[in-house]
Amino acid sequence: MSSTSKTSVFTLLDIGRSLQRMITTHYNKPYWIKTEIAKLNAYTKSGHCYPDLVEKQNGQVLAQMRATIWADTYKRIAQQFEEITKKPIAEGMTVLILTKVNYHPNYGFSLNILDIDASFTLGEMAKEKLESLKRLKAEGIFDLNKSLNFPKIPKRIAVISVQTSKGYQDFINIITESYSYLNFEIELFPALLQGDKAITSIAEALECIESRKKEFDVVTIIRGGGGDVGLSCYDSFVLASKVARFPLPVISGIGHSTNETLVEMVTYANKITPTDVAYFFIKIFQERLVELKNLNLQIQSLVKFKLKEEQLDLKHQHQEFKTQVNILLQNHRYNLKEQRQRIKSTIPSLLKAKLDGLSRSSYQLSWLSKQKFQKQDQDLVLISRTLDKESKNKIKNQYQYLNHLSSTLNLLSPERLLQRGYTLNLVNDRIIKSSTELKPGDRLKTIFADGYAESNVIKIEPNEKN
Repeated sequence: MSSTSKTSVFTLLDIGRSLQRMITTHYNKPYWIKTEIAKLNAYTKSGHCYPDLVEKQNGQVLAQMRATIWADTYKRIAQQFEEITKKPIAEGMTVLILTKVNYHPNYGFSLNILDIDASFTLGEMAKEKLESLKRLKAEGIFDLNKSLNFPKIPKRIAVISVQTSKGYQDFINIITESYSYLNFEIELFPALLQGDKAITSIAEALECIESRKKEFDVVTIIRGGGGDVGLSCYDSFVLASKVARFPLPVISGIGHSTNETLVEMVTYANKITPTDVAYFFIKIFQERLVELKNLNLQIQSLVKFKLKEEQLDLKHQHQEFKTQVNILLQNHRYNLKEQRQRIKSTIPSLLKAKLDGLSRSSYQLSWLSKQKFQKQDQDLVLISRTLDKESKNKIKNQYQYLNHLSSTLNLLSPERLLQRGYTLNLVNDRIIKSSTELKPGDRLKTIFADGYAESNVIKIEPNEKN
């Protein structure tokens, strides 16, 4: 071993103290440093925090150092940071820290963090949000969910929420209790609703719903209470793109009224609170009920108008038929009377002519045998019977035809029409033929086959076709 009598020998403590003096001299004031938190290393028991700081470029670590935030300082910084950014200090964040460079012979080199500029991190978050928004639009998926056809009646609702949250309970109380008659079908898909783990949790719930998409009409993501803290997960490009591409309309109600998150921007509709979401569905349902009621009224009005129109037409046909029957009966009576007169006048003259002929013939044909005379007498009887039979048949046929016409007329009588289900409407004993003859408040008397009913006119709806 060589001699060290002429060589200076220092102790480890000497070197340590020398470095401490040098760093204290040259780094005698705090510095603002831009860095990324690789690992937070916060200890709940002591309250101290020992973050590992790192600087990267293209995924390669260029520098890394250990820092210290003492308990009181960490408590103050964390509270201010969360109030401004609405998000707790977390690993992976790019931050701007105010730090004092320290070196201790025993503990080594460290950065003592005095403050964190939350507004810088907020700006970084806003920048990242803006870039994600541009990407959503550039990829053509920003308006995909908004462009979906919304169901006429959103009855089957898939809910992504936490069962114990106040927002979910408010939603259920309104939509299934206060408006239970609407019979909504609700199924809960539990998920975390805030923090970084919420991104994966909500995405998994959406995937589960998508696998059963035929069972639902819409999806809603609802969150109540808790303020705006932990909502940065809804600015995630991954979650926003999944919501934007979802095949069912998504309605958001995550319970805050500040800047819209990316997820809220891409949903079909964004409501502030779960209560607003509930009333959104209820309003649509009630609008459809009003449409159905109006349609029912229109159908009723159209049926009434058609019945009145048919009644008027039937009445006109009945009157016309009655007139034609009367004319036909008169003609047949006249013809029958003429035939009777003709028969009545013809028979005596015919008989007289025959008798005269026989009388003359008796003188001229006295030589005819008694048998020949009897034959002529039989011929007369046969002719008389034939005439009598034809007259009776003719009269019988005419009476049968008249009876048929009378039966047909009876089938078309107003009494028979009432028995078939038609009704007759009167106001002040005057038949009403059109809705224009009515006004609200009129006392309407409706006559049926077995009686009548009285009612008040409430509303008059004319037929749109007229």
